[in-house]
Amino acid sequence: MSQQIRYHSGSVPSPLLLLFVACCLLIFSLLSSPVAAQEAIHPDFLDVTCGDRIATLSWSSAVEDRLAEIRDSLAALGQPVPNQFKFGGYEFWRGEAPDTSRMMLLRKFTRRDSVSWTFRGNLRQFVDPDSIFEIRLVRTQIGFDSVYVRMRVSLDVPGPFNGLGYYYAVTYFDSTGTRRSAKLDCYTFLPVHPVAEQDRSIERVWVVPNPYHISSPWDASEGRRIQFINLPPRATVKIYTVSGELVASLEHPDPDYFNYGSFGGARNWDLTNQYGEEVVPGVYIFYAEGEGGEQYKGHFVIIR
Repeated sequence: MSQQIRYHSGSVPSPLLLLFVACCLLIFSLLSSPVAAQEAIHPDFLDVTCGDRIATLSWSSAVEDRLAEIRDSLAALGQPVPNQFKFGGYEFWRGEAPDTSRMMLLRKFTRRDSVSWTFRGNLRQFVDPDSIFEIRLVRTQIGFDSVYVRMRVSLDVPGPFNGLGYYYAVTYFDSTGTRRSAKLDCYTFLPVHPVAEQDRSIERVWVVPNPYHISSPWDASEGRRIQFINLPPRATVKIYTVSGELVASLEHPDPDYFNYGSFGGARNWDLTNQYGEEVVPGVYIFYAEGEGGEQYKGHFVIIR
């Protein structure tokens, strides 16, 4: 005996009902996801290259692209786009110590300021200090007329200075100006060092800071150090006491640069002697010798 199974017509969901439920589930999933909560949206890996008193920050348009995808998805569903998904711009930060709470805000850029930061496909760049200015309406006199013109106004932010180690970060904000990412999301976890170009003349080698104060904030984040600058591409620096005792011999470029630095035409010295002991305050003589045997003699002072 065959069994017939009958479905009540009222128990079969209509296609419109199924579509409505699917849309609701999609919207709920989107708005409750970590992405929507801004847990995963932030500028990606930050690359910094340095030159003579300059640092160039580079990153991709990943934030702008992801927010555009979310906005398009919501628009396709006929849903309003919350302000948190509307890209407003970037903030650029610089610090002299690995502490994001002490970083200085260099600039806050919207797309209207794009003349100050570079668009190259999906690449974004900001140059410190060349990009630290604002475009303002300034009243000026042209003939007999007083008009307002857009002018570039420098914000006079000091630095970056050669030889100092700096930390950079990039954050972004939404269309209301609310910051939506943390500094640690796009951050240089190791210091970067602006450097002067290598000099071919051994006679331009000098020491900074000179005199060196042991309590100086110069080395607050990277330990005690002085720096020999304007070195030729390859050189040897030998440091002596005034009585002629050899204190330390430094090769440039530094074979162990990752630990305490050999950057461009500069060579760091951590103020320890050839036995690893900290040197005492006093006057020191140095001899810098280039590859061709040319030499330069100078001196520096360490003060307690």
